[in-house]
Amino acid sequence: MKNTRKCIVFLLVLSMLTTIVPTAKAQAAAKPKTTSHAYYMIDAGSGKKILSSNANKRIYPASTVKLLTALTVLEYSGTDEEIKYTKKIRRMVPSDASALNLKTGRTYTVEQYLHMLLIVSDAGSAVALAQGTAGSQKDFVVWMNEKAKALGMMHSHFDNPIGLDKGSGYYGTYTTAADFIKVSKAAMENPVIKRIVAKHKYRVQPVGVKKSFVIESTNAFYSDYKKMVKNKKYKIIGSKTGTTRAAGHCLVATAVDKKGNTVICAFYGKGDHKQLYKDIRSFLTTHLLHIDPLWIQ
Repeated sequence: MKNTRKCIVFLLVLSMLTTIVPTAKAQAAAKPKTTSHAYYMIDAGSGKKILSSNANKRIYPASTVKLLTALTVLEYSGTDEEIKYTKKIRRMVPSDASALNLKTGRTYTVEQYLHMLLIVSDAGSAVALAQGTAGSQKDFVVWMNEKAKALGMMHSHFDNPIGLDKGSGYYGTYTTAADFIKVSKAAMENPVIKRIVAKHKYRVQPVGVKKSFVIESTNAFYSDYKKMVKNKKYKIIGSKTGTTRAAGHCLVATAVDKKGNTVICAFYGKGDHKQLYKDIRSFLTTHLLHIDPLWIQ
């Protein structure tokens, strides 16, 4: 009789444990299917991984690199400093880079350049910030790589502040999802960058010029997919987009739910633009709203 009771108790305990702790098969089954080169998702508060795929595969970050550009600028320059957009700077902007085609001879503050850099991904602003803070792009890139190492990025290298890669003849820019999530977290911990990437629009007022212009975010969560996000129980509070042929469609997105749970996802897709946002919405719906400590590794 005693042995029977012990057996029953053991089976009850085992049943409870298997109910509470998901099996490896269950966890694998719960990982969403995506069209991606790689991705990495973390809990923003602790920095701990929630899920990832091909985390250490070499990838190309495209314009998400501009988050590192911004972090580097803010280490060496104040936001009120002014930089003139010269003909020399304009000539340095590659023809295949996304640019606002700013008027030469006009002056902008570092803060304004950062808005144009991060909201609309302006390559001219990247070049202007590099030249204005370091004196040359070459020296600025050295600073970028030093910043990357300081963040613990051991499998990354950068050779331009724009995010161009091998498709444009820049063979020294590459990273991994596991490395770049460190930039993503550092960017959202920087109050200037966090404030900027949350904006849907921004009015640029050149120094000493009455005429201004409005820029709009390249993040479709702020435009095309805005209603879809609004109907969910989470909110996008920061992002940076990027696209090149080698990189695919990329997005670093930060989202928070009504309970205050915040996640950061660095996603490097190999599908089209629509698939990118579909995949990330799947992540946020599945994991942000159901964060379980057992999932966080």
